[in-house]
Amino acid sequence: MRFENPPQFDISELILKDEHLIAEFFSKKYDDFFKSSNARYLYWDELKHRKDLPFEPIKSWALLKLNRRSNYKKLTFGDFNFCYTLTELIQKDLHEFDLKLIGGLYKSPITNFEKSEYLKNSLLEEAIASSQIEGAATTTKVAWDMLKSGRKPRNESEQMIFNNLRGIKFIDEEIKSPLDFKFIIEVHRIMTANTSAESCAGSFRDGQIYVQDHVDGEIAHTPPQHEKVVALMEELCKFVNEDKTFIHPIIKASIIHFMIGFIHPFKDGNGRTARALFYWYLLKKDYSLIKSISISRAILDSRIQYDKAFLKTENDDNDLTYFIMYSIKSLRVAFESLVRYRDKKKEEREKSNLIAYKLIQKGLHKRQADLIGYLYAKETNRVNISSYSERYGIVRQTARKDLNDLEKLGLIEEEKIGRNVYFKLTSNVKVNIYLEA
Repeated sequence: MRFENPPQFDISELILKDEHLIAEFFSKKYDDFFKSSNARYLYWDELKHRKDLPFEPIKSWALLKLNRRSNYKKLTFGDFNFCYTLTELIQKDLHEFDLKLIGGLYKSPITNFEKSEYLKNSLLEEAIASSQIEGAATTTKVAWDMLKSGRKPRNESEQMIFNNLRGIKFIDEEIKSPLDFKFIIEVHRIMTANTSAESCAGSFRDGQIYVQDHVDGEIAHTPPQHEKVVALMEELCKFVNEDKTFIHPIIKASIIHFMIGFIHPFKDGNGRTARALFYWYLLKKDYSLIKSISISRAILDSRIQYDKAFLKTENDDNDLTYFIMYSIKSLRVAFESLVRYRDKKKEEREKSNLIAYKLIQKGLHKRQADLIGYLYAKETNRVNISSYSERYGIVRQTARKDLNDLEKLGLIEEEKIGRNVYFKLTSNVKVNIYLEA
């Protein structure tokens, strides 16, 4: 991916050359320029084409960089300096994310049964998408069939997906643990088991590597020399475990994600490890709803922007703001999916409850009425004896009698899928006729 680097300049020299620059910087006349440029945190190649620049592009960029540097929060890992800016938009997004999105989901949640189903599907989706980012060639449908059926992986792509699911379950059990080398290496080992990257597991890399762009194969990033990896990872662990200085969990998780990619502690498997640690840190900080979304699906659907966020950060003085903004956007996209699911399920529940109420008036008992309402609300809904008995807390014999009675009324019918027998609604029309009779 060809990417233009921002112009390089020394601020001190620039000030000496242009004695009016500082006065212009502190005047209020450029506040609108700063605000609009930082709203989307424009990179050099986006800024230079704007028609409303206060000066020619390079001087305008210098003025903007001066503004950003005055607001930088700085971080140091080894010999590398990093920074980020808490722009108004970032602070607004974080506030709305915590208060409206997360808070809204807790105030108007999905039912426990729906949450269980969505959680299970989200974990599978995360495992599949994270592996597809790394090049897994298996289609989503085949991957879903493998994970849901429990069959063993047949090739490396399927193995990557299987490993990702194991990794997600492992880190869910380790949210009380601090970040240390043992934990990171174990996450990586699980993620790379029985794949071509397995030979890289067990320890950090001992040689120089280069990160290629996934589109054109050009070198996109040259990680630090391997002699520096241990010290850099020690500092990263210290940064993660230290809570004296407050950094919003989403920002800190984003920095962890970026730093694993930047340091590249392993010869292979760094991307999936970085995303796993991002997920782990948010769980650790009580963002439990993170288990109900697939952040990797949001990343996969915006892969070019994901790669650009890394490149912009590294090319522009290690300014992490680009990557932080991308992470927040991806999280928002993923959580909005959950909100849509909740709203859809709420609509289905309302339709289901109305049908169930009418059926009870016709003489069906509540379990049977609820089941017909559930099948009526969505054409693809199915139950078998096991799921029905589990759903209503009854023994299989009672479940079988309930279903037989509904079958005799012509409201449901059997459907064989493979070796399994399911029950589906005969049709909505049949239910409507039954209600009107």
